[in-house]
Formats: sequence, structure tokens, C-alpha cells
Amino acid sequence: MNTDIRNELNKIYKLTGVKLSIENEDEADIAELKKISAAYREKYSNSNLLLNILGGVYSYKEQADAIKSLGIKPGTKMRLYLIYAPAGLDENTVKIITSLYPGKSSEYLCMTDSTHICFLYPGEDNISHPLIDVIETEGMTGAYIAYSDIFTDISLLTKEYKELNTALNINRIFYSDKKITGPGDLGAGELIYNIPKAVCEKFLKNNIGEEIDDESIQLVNTFIRHNLSIAETSRYMHMHRNTLVYRIEQIEKKYGIDIKTFEGANIFNIAILITNFLKVKNNE
Repeated sequence: MNTDIRNELNKIYKLTGVKLSIENEDEADIAELKKISAAYREKYSNSNLLLNILGGVYSYKEQADAIKSLGIKPGTKMRLYLIYAPAGLDENTVKIITSLYPGKSSEYLCMTDSTHICFLYPGEDNISHPLIDVIETEGMTGAYIAYSDIFTDISLLTKEYKELNTALNINRIFYSDKKITGPGDLGAGELIYNIPKAVCEKFLKNNIGEEIDDESIQLVNTFIRHNLSIAETSRYMHMHRNTLVYRIEQIEKKYGIDIKTFEGANIFNIAILITNFLKVKNNE
């Protein structure tokens, strides 16, 4: 048998477990055989297997086979990373990450859509910071990352992926200035995200009266971050103390909440989170 034909048939056998034979070599099209082996190579690549596992498209048996095909040893400690770039991602970003982590680990990486890349990293280290640094500097695009706890049961991949998607959504709504989100970082935003819209609207109506304007949100957020300190807030905002006090009094008068007290600031902070949540919900 022609050597090229034999090689392509062997490739197809290794990929699929199916033995093919050619009765008439003169009628065999080596180009078509190469297309078949290339198609199966893509279908059974670690990247495609990972993509299908994450998406939950396999049956139970198919998923078990796909997990086995990934070749990750039982008990291996892993983290899952979901990278999101609002402006979009492409294969160049995949190459950038691959160059940062060459070898076997870079095989467990796939684009789930035009703005998300998922990376299954076999290791305990938290690589969020180097990942986002290289994507933003070399890929020249703003990005956000959510990462999982360490896990060893690879059958949890679909669950971990769904949780990271939710984490990125919550981060986008409530903490848009935070680039990296890990387990336990979602705070009250996670709670509000799961509260019915009608309940959120009722909370605002009973405690604030209306959604909070952007200028008030910015000032109060800064005030809360500086532990309700007039001096620290005015210094950070480059604002005269008296001007800050006046603006705080105007906000308190408008919304009926004394934000200089712990209780008032806490209620107002929840109202800010709910306001951000409702803006997204109302635009969906």
C-alpha cells in the first residue's frame, strides 16, 4: 500500500478507533483522506473536548469518554479560569496565553465565544494576575477574569464553568472596576443578583424612594471606601471639606438617609447595588 495512504489511514484509526481499508489505491484521494484525519483531529482535540464538556453537550457516557481523552491524571489539582474581554477576543489571544504557559497545560484552553476564553490550568497557583497582565499588554484589550477554587474532580468542569459565568455577570453589574474575581469576592452583589426584580424595586421604594443618580453613587461609594471619613474622602476627591459636607447633606436630604452613620451608609450601599442591578435588568 502507498506509504502516504497508509499513514493517513493510521492517523484516522488512532483518532477514531475505526480501521479503514482501500480496495483500489488508484481511486484513493490522499487529499480527501488528509481532510478526514484533520477534521477528526480537530473534533478530538483537547480544546474541542473541553469546549463540549463546558457546554454540557455530551451525554453522560460521552462526557466520561471525553474527560478520559483529556489525559489528566486522577487527583490532579486544577483551577478553571474564565477570561472576558468586552471588545472581543481572537486566536491571537489564545496564542499569547499559550506562549505564557507552553506545553501540556496550554492544550486545555478554548474560546467559548467571541468575548470569552476558558483555561483549565493543572496546578494550584493562582495565575489570574499574570494572565490579565499579558492579555492587556500584549493583546491590547481590557479584560476581566473569574477563577475557581482548586478542585480535583474533573467531572465538576461544567458546574465550575457555569459558576464562573455567573461570577463575571455579577462582577459586571456590581463591581465593574474590579478586574479579577475569585471565590468569595462577590459580596452582597451575589445575594442581590438572585433576588427577584420586584423585591429589589420594593426595597428602593421603601428605603430610598427612587433609583440613585450616578453622581451620588460615585460620591457615596468613595465616602464608604474611606470608612465614612470626611477628611479622607475630601483629600482623595481633591474637594474642600465644606464642599463635601454640603454635597453629602444634599444627598441625605434627597434620599432621606443619614449616610454619615454606619446603618445609613449600609442601607445606601445596598441601594446602590440594587440600582446598578435594575439598570442592567431594565436594559435586557
